[in-house]
Amino acid sequence: MPFARTSQYLKVRDRSSYAFALVSVATVLDLDQRGLIKQARIALGGVAHKPWRVPDAERLLVGQSADEAAYRRVADAILNGARPYPGNAFKVELARRSIVRALATTAELTS
Repeated sequence: MPFARTSQYLKVRDRSSYAFALVSVATVLDLDQRGLIKQARIALGGVAHKPWRVPDAERLLVGQSADEAAYRRVADAILNGARPYPGNAFKVELARRSIVRALATTAELTS
């Protein structure tokens, strides 16, 4: 995947001394010269028994401007139907914010 040169990994932990992430997000974006998204990959960690991807949600970004509104829409699509347990329901909002942050940082790297 040639566009993987522009990627970001965000690990959110309670403390830096903890090895395990509450939520982690890996993102890859490919932007054209106008700042429109040509391809995107987003993987979440710490939210399921394996890394979590939703390719249909990633495709929602194709052709969109690389902006916060698009990142929020894709975050909502990725987390649609999330079924947290009572003790970890906070992770849904944490994941949403982390997705937006990781995508914004990745887009900045491409500029």
